[in-house]
Formats: sequence, structure tokens, C-alpha cells
Amino acid sequence: MAEKLRVGIAGYGVVGKRRREFIDRHPHLQTVAVCDRVLSGDGTFDDGTRYYTHYKKLLAEELDVLFVCMTNDIAPEVTIAGLEKGVHVFCEKPPGRDLADIGRVIACESIRDKN
Repeated sequence: MAEKLRVGIAGYGVVGKRRREFIDRHPHLQTVAVCDRVLSGDGTFDDGTRYYTHYKKLLAEELDVLFVCMTNDIAPEVTIAGLEKGVHVFCEKPPGRDLADIGRVIACESIRDKN
């Protein structure tokens, strides 16, 4: 593998920061952007990693992988958006609050696999 996979992290609280620590240690991964609604705005950290207050701005980045480390109320929406973008998605929690949420994620993932 010549180039590193570009990683975005949706949800940059305790879990998202912990994920980043291990992503950035991996020789084939690089965190390029993160998002969290409690950040004070959009910008760039000193190391060049971009940050946003909304996941849609994160998904506008050129990503290969998305880690979803968000709360249960929004995790299904962000997971589906990542799948629809065509990136590899790892959802930190169950990707839904109920069977309907999980059904939506599975349906989206199934459609993507057929394409």
C-alpha cells in the first residue's frame, strides 16, 4: 500500500479522540478531518487536521474511511451518509436506537454492496 487511507472521525469526544490516537499510529491510516458539534467552529488543528461542527462538512472531505463515534440519536444518520458516500464505515455503537434505525442502515449497506 503506497498511500495512506484518509480517515474522518465523526464525533470527537473521549471516544473519537481515543480512536484518533490509534488511527494515527497505524502506518496505513491518517486522520484528515474530524467533526463534533461542541467544537467552537470550523478550522484546522496545528497538525493540519481539519475540524468541523457538522458531519456534512466532514463528509465533503475526500475520505476513504469514516469512524462514527457519535451519540445514538444521530449515529444512524451519519452511518448511512457515510455509506451513501461510498466510504468504509465503522460505527462505534450499534448503528441505531431501534430496529427501524438498524434496518435503514442494513438496507443502505446492501444497496451499496450491489453497486
